Amino acid sequence: MIKNKPVHKSKQMVRKIKIAAFDIDGTIFRSSLLIELVNGLVKEGIFLKKAEEEIEDDYHAWLNRIANYDTYINKVAEVYFRHIVGCKSSDVLKIGRLVMNKQKKKVYRFTRDLVGDLKKQGYYLIAISGSPVFMVKDFAKHFGFDMAFGTALKVEKGLFTKEFAQRDSYDKKSKLLMKIVDQLDISPDWKNSVAVGDSATDISMLELVGKPIAFNPDWSFS
Repeated sequence: MIKNKPVHKSKQMVRKIKIAAFDIDGTIFRSSLLIELVNGLVKEGIFLKKAEEEIEDDYHAWLNRIANYDTYINKVAEVYFRHIVGCKSSDVLKIGRLVMNKQKKKVYRFTRDLVGDLKKQGYYLIAISGSPVFMVKDFAKHFGFDMAFGTALKVEKGLFTKEFAQRDSYDKKSKLLMKIVDQLDISPDWKNSVAVGDSATDISMLELVGKPIAFNPDWSFS
């Protein structure tokens, strides 16, 4: 009697995915989504004029090269998170769409074209930004990104609260990027992946990939 030999199944080859991770503000967009949103909210009366006045000194200090950009943008964020509490989410999202329609073409040609080229080459495009998530997603959708992540606040009874909807830290984008990839359940080809950023919060993300691009970098890259 001839016994059948056990059949050993060969392990299925897992195709590795090339990732292209982009910062948005100052990297693709020639401004900050958050700054443009705050300006729009003040203009449309959702935020009091006081919000603009609170930012003015830091804006001029940066403009006159007395203080750095980080000080200015951190002030914008602080003012945004304070004034957004209690605002109707429907009003804010409406203004966000108006701002995006007006501002979405304000981009750097190099990174705009790079996004298109990598898309054609089959890269999985991920946008990671500290700007409000609804702005980041609208911007990313316009340029064909596969996924987009930004800062999200909880909404209760249609009003924004001061609580964050997620606890991910955008000052360590490498950890967030690895978390995203893990949730997608894909095998990343980090050696051939691309990351593009311009500031200190992007450095860990650039160090994660084999093809980092520091575009329009700030002082932290010197």
